[in-house]
Amino acid sequence: MLKLFVRSFTPKGIFDAKDSSRGKIVIYFIFLMLLVSFPLNLQIFRSGGWDLYNFTAGIQQSAPDWLPNQLPSDIEISRYGMYYENESVSYFETTNVNQEVLFIVFSTGLEYTITDRTLAFEPDQIVYYDDAASEVFAIGYNNIHTTVRFSELKQLTQSEAVEIFSNMIDEAFSNFAILRSVLLYTAITFGLNILLVLVVSAIFIFVRVKFQRVTTFKDNVRIVIASMTIPSMVGFIIGILELIEINAFSVVIFQFMTPLIALASIFKGAKIKDISTKGL
Repeated sequence: MLKLFVRSFTPKGIFDAKDSSRGKIVIYFIFLMLLVSFPLNLQIFRSGGWDLYNFTAGIQQSAPDWLPNQLPSDIEISRYGMYYENESVSYFETTNVNQEVLFIVFSTGLEYTITDRTLAFEPDQIVYYDDAASEVFAIGYNNIHTTVRFSELKQLTQSEAVEIFSNMIDEAFSNFAILRSVLLYTAITFGLNILLVLVVSAIFIFVRVKFQRVTTFKDNVRIVIASMTIPSMVGFIIGILELIEINAFSVVIFQFMTPLIALASIFKGAKIKDISTKGL
C-alpha cells in the first residue's frame, strides 16, 4: 500500500493503479477516507461532539421559567449519580432548537410516565426517549466533572443557572456525542466518496484516447481511487493547520481535483498508437 501511495503522486503511477488487486485498492480507499475524515473528527473530539439531539442548545435558547426556581432542592448530580433525599417525580417542559417539545424528568426512585420526547434523570443513568416514547439510549453520570446542587442553582441568576445546567448535560453526553458524531461523519464521508468513485468511473468509460477506448469501468474505479491521494493530502493539511477560510471549501476542492487528476492520468498514462489512415 505504501508503494501505491507514493506512486499516486504521478500521472503514470495513478494510471498503473488499474493493475492493483481488488483487496489492495479497497484497503487503500479505506485509508484515504480515514485520512480525509481525520481533521474534522479531531475537531469533533476537541469540542466534545455535536449536540445531535439539540438538548442544551434548545434549553439555552428557550431559558424555561422553571429553571432554576422550580427544581427539587434536595437533588445533587455528580459523576457518581443523582443524590436525593425525598422520593419524587418532577416533570418540566422545554423545547429543542427546532421548537419541538422536550420533557425533562427527575425520577428519584419512583416510576414515571413517558408520552413524548423526554430526557429522564434516574438515580444511576440518564435516559433519552424519542417522540414516540421509545427509549433511544441510556448513559451514566461518569462524564460529569462538576457537582451540581439544585439548591445552589436557585441562588444564581437564571442565565447562570441555565449555563451550568446545560454544561452538565453536555458533559454527561460528551463521550456518546463524540462517538456518534465521529461514526456519523465518517460514514457520510465513505458514502459520498463511494458515490463519487462510481459516477466518475462510469462517465470515464466514454473517454477515448486517439479514438480508442483505453480503460474499463473496473480500471476507472482503481484510477479514480488513486487520484484521490493528492486531494486527500491537501484536505488533511488544510484541516490540521485549521485554515478556517479554506477549510469550508476542502470538500469542493477534493471533489473537483479528483476527476481532473484521474482524467489527466488516463491521457498521460495511456500509450496508444495512432490509427493508420494509409490506403484510405
